[in-house]
Amino acid sequence: MKQLINNRTAGLKASAVLLLAVLAVCPSAAQTTKKKPLDIDACMSWNRVDAPEISETGRWVTYRISPMEPGNGPYQSKTLHLFDTRTRRDRTFSNAESFGFFDTDRGATYQKTDSTGNTKTMIIDLEKGSESEWKHKEPFNPLSGTLCSASVITVPADSLMGRKAFSRLVVRNWRTGKAVTIDSIGYYTTYNTNRSIMFIKKHEGGNQICYGPVGGPYKTLFSGPVNGQPSSFSLNPESNDGRFSVKDSLWYSFDLDKQACRMIFDRSRITVPAGMRIADIDLSNSGRYLTLAFMPVSAERTHRDKTVKKDPDKSFDLELWTWNEAEVPTLQSAGRRQRPSLPKYFYDIETGKLALVAPENTELLMPQNADRLQYVLYTDETPYRPQREWLDVVPFDVYRVNTLTGERRLIKKALRTRPTWSPDGRWAVMYDPAARAWFKFSSATGQCADISTAIGHPVYDEEYDKPAPAPAYGLAGWTADGGNVIIYDAYDWWKINLDDSTVRPECMTRGYGRRNHTVIRKLTSNIDRDVFNPSYNIPVSMTDLRTMDEALGYVSQRSGVKVQMHGPYAYNVHSFSSNGKCCIWTRQNFQTFRDLWWSRSDYSRAIRITDANPQQKDYAWGTVKIVEWKNYENKLNRGLLYLPEGYDPKKEYPVLVQFYETATGDKNAYHAPTLSSAMGEIIYFVSNGYVVFDPDVHFTVGHPGQSCYDAVVSGVNYLIDEGVAHKGRIGLQGHSWSGYQTSYLVTKTDIFTCANICAPITDMVTGYLGIRNGSGLPRYFMYEETQSRMGKTLWQAKDLYLENSMIMNADKIHTPLLIWHNDKDEAVAYEQGRALYLAMRRLQRPAWLLNYKGNGHFLSGTAARRDWTIRMKQFFDYYLNHTAEPRWMKEGIHLRERGIDQKYDYSEK
Repeated sequence: MKQLINNRTAGLKASAVLLLAVLAVCPSAAQTTKKKPLDIDACMSWNRVDAPEISETGRWVTYRISPMEPGNGPYQSKTLHLFDTRTRRDRTFSNAESFGFFDTDRGATYQKTDSTGNTKTMIIDLEKGSESEWKHKEPFNPLSGTLCSASVITVPADSLMGRKAFSRLVVRNWRTGKAVTIDSIGYYTTYNTNRSIMFIKKHEGGNQICYGPVGGPYKTLFSGPVNGQPSSFSLNPESNDGRFSVKDSLWYSFDLDKQACRMIFDRSRITVPAGMRIADIDLSNSGRYLTLAFMPVSAERTHRDKTVKKDPDKSFDLELWTWNEAEVPTLQSAGRRQRPSLPKYFYDIETGKLALVAPENTELLMPQNADRLQYVLYTDETPYRPQREWLDVVPFDVYRVNTLTGERRLIKKALRTRPTWSPDGRWAVMYDPAARAWFKFSSATGQCADISTAIGHPVYDEEYDKPAPAPAYGLAGWTADGGNVIIYDAYDWWKINLDDSTVRPECMTRGYGRRNHTVIRKLTSNIDRDVFNPSYNIPVSMTDLRTMDEALGYVSQRSGVKVQMHGPYAYNVHSFSSNGKCCIWTRQNFQTFRDLWWSRSDYSRAIRITDANPQQKDYAWGTVKIVEWKNYENKLNRGLLYLPEGYDPKKEYPVLVQFYETATGDKNAYHAPTLSSAMGEIIYFVSNGYVVFDPDVHFTVGHPGQSCYDAVVSGVNYLIDEGVAHKGRIGLQGHSWSGYQTSYLVTKTDIFTCANICAPITDMVTGYLGIRNGSGLPRYFMYEETQSRMGKTLWQAKDLYLENSMIMNADKIHTPLLIWHNDKDEAVAYEQGRALYLAMRRLQRPAWLLNYKGNGHFLSGTAARRDWTIRMKQFFDYYLNHTAEPRWMKEGIHLRERGIDQKYDYSEK
């Protein structure tokens, strides 16, 4: 230690001499400001970009700049920014709520509340740049693409005039102020780009359905009798046709262009079974069939239940748990109660045949767009419901049903994702986890066949390391004709011809993904669609698995993959303008904050709109890279290595190892400096001179602890061999699942100087037999199917549960521990972390337990998070940077000192 201090002092003297020499030669260097390490105040100063929106034409963008920490001013800013992409002018509006564009971006509106509490609607003329208040009585409700606002107001009754209250639609030109009105209006909708209107006109003698230009004149499509009034309708604005019903008894179709209206079905034609009534009825989009649900006509509905109910006995409160009840009491609250579903029937309008197609407590899966349906599907999870407490997802069996005869047959067992129908209803596809393949189902023949094995590559997640069945990579969508489905493999897209099984699957992406180790997936945005025309270019995101750099572009059915923007970033496209010409997006990496950008829809002519955190330039930052090594299973292992700014490989740095499962996918993630809610914020430690190591962990079912050891400890030794890490200056940290792993590691190795363990499971036996306080679910499913990765019950693998229960080996821990576990943890019982502390206390090994009372699995509230951020860093600094010991570590905080003396200050050595 003395030698370390002497070396440090000598280094400081040498640095001082060098600095004086530099200043003598270059006086201007004295004005250079050295970058600061991040501190608590800096963690409170970071901002985020909130609620970005792009206008219809793409010219205008709105957003807000809000503090990341809720304790630092209003959590969401009341100031709205309006950015003009042509002039690059940025206007601000204080107290602006409900901002929106209208009249094809010629105007905008928002609401603001003045100091007296009055809310005003403001109108902005974007062409003139002027602003005014909406003075009319009716609310401002613009019709997109027009100069008009359309709002319904209630005209009160007038007893003197003998007039009842009625609804009035006011359509007003926002520029001229002129208005037209429609009285006694009911349901209405606009069409023809909001220039025409279709509405219900209420009369005492019966409702009418009318239509015409918004300003009139109006034509009458239908007049209904008093006892059979239509109250609504459905209109397809693209074809100007639709349907409506009269009391769910008569169905009509109409065509506005042909000014035609005809009845297509009378419900009285259905023969209702004796003692039953129709509880639900739905007409298909094709108008060819109905689905119905019947329920018994109960005499009890005609009178009240006269059973006398006794007041509950409150002298004691008994909770009874029964071994074979449907669910444990923690799941029996009224909000979780599920009503049994009624049986469903199929009625063919043309033939008049009625068939049971889905028994009680099953789910009918039937397409709405099919012209003819010989077979449909239903799912039945009742055989598996008793297993919901130890299965991650309740499986279901799939049955096919003949719609004419009701004959049904089991076709698939224990699926976990619902079958998906093609847009025309001719096909359904489903993923079978047992076969690890996709299957097609024909609504015409009822046959089921494998469609993905011919691809030649797995269509299931090949790296899935949980005990549950591996899920599929997923579907991209369908071709518009419904004859092809598009399926993902690990990298590419495959178009599979469902109509002709002799046609080989076609790689739509031309092998680009696999050839370039790049995952290609449909872009998530406001223009998502599942049905693709031949000429449509499908927006996609692409991730290079070697570097984790991303790209944006499109996939074409005709030409494959086109890359339009790429770089060492992670991208997120927020939205495209409704005319499809422009978009707003963000990009990020470790050094680049998620500021807002605007561009054309092909990502050209990009403009950076925000600079939310200009203060970053004043703080020391760092770099990140992917490192690779051979783990103790002799497999290639990867991880992220974060290095401080100005990293010198000849120097010795404290190293903090933290991890969860896999991290390399976050290589281009920006880590904002905020207060910690569990594990330490990476950038906070890197800025303060730490190296942070985040290794990937892949698990072998039944041996999660050993899998973690093989990955993490091998990675730490790799860093030692490379001269990055040095024994005596290596810390370890984990939370929740990685809290368990961290606690396991310190029973197996003394390579870590100290460890912080947050909200851990420390005993697999009691963990398996516990209940999650948040959901009320027993924890069986986590061990048998998901994260805890045991794959068997406790009684099937007693030795493995004991092997992975580190509390049984606490006597092997020689590493000082900072344990963090809160008494209201909704995911992991507080007693698990406390047990580890008690074990260390009995063994008389250094350990501290922090319980932020009333907090859950993560810390909430600025004060608690600030306190935790301070104490965590002080703990690691003491052991890894050899700073003085804070008084809370040395003295503790007695009950009578809580909230009075936090003891952040340091004791004298």
